[in-house]
Amino acid sequence: MNDQASPRVLILAMDPRSHKRGYKRVAGLAAHFLDEEGALVDVVTAEARGWGRLDERARLHRLERAEARHPLPWLEHTVVSRAPRALLWPLRRLGRAGAIVDGLQRRVSGAVHRRLFLPFYRHVRPLLLARIARRRVLRDIDMAQVKRVIVMDDVSVPLGYRLARRHADLTVTTRQLKTLEPEV
Repeated sequence: MNDQASPRVLILAMDPRSHKRGYKRVAGLAAHFLDEEGALVDVVTAEARGWGRLDERARLHRLERAEARHPLPWLEHTVVSRAPRALLWPLRRLGRAGAIVDGLQRRVSGAVHRRLFLPFYRHVRPLLLARIARRRVLRDIDMAQVKRVIVMDDVSVPLGYRLARRHADLTVTTRQLKTLEPEV
């Protein structure tokens, strides 16, 4: 046996739904590095579903629960949906008038969520996920063994950037080359 530890590859796919074949590409890269290169593969994602094709030997680090528990989405849901529903709850017993008020509240809350919060959160989410991943996932990964970090989507860029700054000798790339050799 070799005295060296197996090299690691870290694949950052926070939002694989953003590309047409995102899950398939991640699964293909992971399978190549596991089979051909003999590397250990870690996949960091914020999506719970769609990982059926991923080889079970690859470690999947999911961030969706930590993202849901973060104060920002929780606070928005509380202020936009929960509090108005709680305030208007007594009016629901008024029959048809209560149903109309309840429907109006739901439409207004939905519009505020879609038109105000989601455009703002689309810009904040990559930074939030990078912070969650640094605190929860990367502390369990020995970065000295990681040979390559592959950034698969735009949401993963802030985490890749921070890893490149912190570990200058680490290859962090958006190119999906199937090799462990450093790029020239």
